[in-house]
Amino acid sequence: MNKESFWKIMLETNKESGGESEAQQELIAQKLSEISPDEIIIFDNIFQEFMNKAYDWKLWAAAYIVNGGCSDDCFMDFRGWLIAQGEEIYNNALTDPDGLSALDNLVEDMEWEGYGYLAMTVYEKKTGHEMPMNQETNHSSDPSGEQWDEDELESLLPKLSQKHGW
Repeated sequence: MNKESFWKIMLETNKESGGESEAQQELIAQKLSEISPDEIIIFDNIFQEFMNKAYDWKLWAAAYIVNGGCSDDCFMDFRGWLIAQGEEIYNNALTDPDGLSALDNLVEDMEWEGYGYLAMTVYEKKTGHEMPMNQETNHSSDPSGEQWDEDELESLLPKLSQKHGW
């Protein structure tokens, strides 16, 4: 398991599921059940690395706009959903969160809790043991970038604000 194969799983399952989160989660679980426990751990470490990389105030603002508000837990689920969209959408959103406005397939549920626990669940089912946690994947206590106030969202992300009636 490496980043290339990680992204291949995300892209293939996203296409096969039609972007429907629950179906994609099941497809990812099926693929993970076919690999070794060690590879499942590596998959989860890669997932956590991308979750941490996306722990950014401006991206949180995008999640706040599209979801009509976004708590800590919501933002965690949003980042999981974003990763599941594939490498191109993920990287573009990190570079330009306002660019999410160009996605035609934005759904009402741009967050999905299941992605965050998926590898752990498959690992435990496969081995009968809890998956060891990688302590190196913890993110800092604060998101990167500059914190924003709600009244700044329209100027911070104008295209996304307009699309979602902010």
